[in-house]
Amino acid sequence: MAVIDGYEPFVGQHCETSTTGNLLGAAGLELSEPMLYGMGEGLSYGVLVFKSMGAPFIGGRPRPEALTRTLAKHLGLEVEYRQTRSKKRAWDNVASFIDAGQPVAAKLNMRFLDYVNSEVDFAGHYVAVYGYDAATVLVVDTDQQGGPQVTGRGSFEAGRLWKGSMSSNAMTWTINVASTDIDWPRVLQGAISANMRDYLHPPIANFGATGIRKTAELITGWYGNYEAEDLALVGLLMERGGTGGGLFRYMYADFLREAASHLDDDRLLHLADRFDAAGRLWTEIAGHIEGCAAGGAGRLEAAADLLLEVADSEEAAVSELADVM
Repeated sequence: MAVIDGYEPFVGQHCETSTTGNLLGAAGLELSEPMLYGMGEGLSYGVLVFKSMGAPFIGGRPRPEALTRTLAKHLGLEVEYRQTRSKKRAWDNVASFIDAGQPVAAKLNMRFLDYVNSEVDFAGHYVAVYGYDAATVLVVDTDQQGGPQVTGRGSFEAGRLWKGSMSSNAMTWTINVASTDIDWPRVLQGAISANMRDYLHPPIANFGATGIRKTAELITGWYGNYEAEDLALVGLLMERGGTGGGLFRYMYADFLREAASHLDDDRLLHLADRFDAAGRLWTEIAGHIEGCAAGGAGRLEAAADLLLEVADSEEAAVSELADVM
């Protein structure tokens, strides 16, 4: 089996930050997952409707790959993305880097991974690859999926070449780290300021606090327009599938605590507590959405009330953080 010598897996809570953390760690730049998320301007919200999906999509992070691209911009990293519909080239884009001793990120439909117990297609999933042989592939997934895992090579390749919502033609990426020295005040202030501007002034009404309030207006009408089981899946994915829920607010709170130590600014600690509180509200919201299959439309009405509360809370915290920066 071809395996990267001395490889130390980086296991996180979210698939993109976990995957990028694996690539950076192997290149000698070790950062916490909250720091990766925060410097990737990860605080976000969006509600979208895809014709190929059974229910609206609720996301608490930026669009796929945006975290890594933005992180690279702030840190001066070089990211190489590759995509192809050729099965041979798709595999070469993985194996060639492993053979050279460099882990590679792969985007795929997680349903095809042998260790995942799900029948739901979700092609916006990422893993870091660090070994392979003729039959199997060694990957690092999130903590929820067990961290380092082994999956069949055939199923791995099928998941990468699957065509559908959120798929990206066997996408891989690698990262080159020119320097591990970080100008903390510059990168942190830049990342936080830009993230707050984007949140407060979203390009369309489906994003930011405006999008949360729009979701509150729409959500009670979803019951009856969509299958209750599909709506329940939205809540499950929010909290335990890495699309939204409390996870990203807790992560941003931890980022602010870490940033406070680098910037010697205790004002960020109070704001971190505000995002922890928002995270608890999001966990409740996800629970109500997931519970609508058994509890009926009343669970979505409860979610709507909490969405209005969290929109006000986040908007106030983001405005205060923008003033601090």
